[in-house]
Amino acid sequence: MAAIHLIKSYCLPTLMYGCEVCSISDHSLHTISVAWNNCFRRVFKCCWRESVKPFQYYCNALPISYFIVQRRLTFWCKMQHFNNIVLRTPSSLKHYSFVAIAAKYGTNSHNVSFKNAFWQTVSSAVLVKC
Repeated sequence: MAAIHLIKSYCLPTLMYGCEVCSISDHSLHTISVAWNNCFRRVFKCCWRESVKPFQYYCNALPISYFIVQRRLTFWCKMQHFNNIVLRTPSSLKHYSFVAIAAKYGTNSHNVSFKNAFWQTVSSAVLVKC
């Protein structure tokens, strides 16, 4: 679907800007989630009471909270592989917290190419909740 592709290409990066390094409050996460879900509600013309998780799943789009976790893990894993000690130090300080997050989703935090495993884990959880 072309509209979803445009939303994922242009709107999602704007919603996700800086989420890798900033802490996001529950209120901010809720506001971002509402905006992301409303995109799907408008494209598919569904009521605000209906869940958009099946639409997101079949459009190969995750709920926004999972996108944030995925981007954080990817960012911090890439930081660990830099030769520059100034860039590598913050990632080593956060290492154990990100290992715990990666383990929660059944992925390896040392491997940058964990997106497929992450998607499979998250998609099965999303389908169960639908």
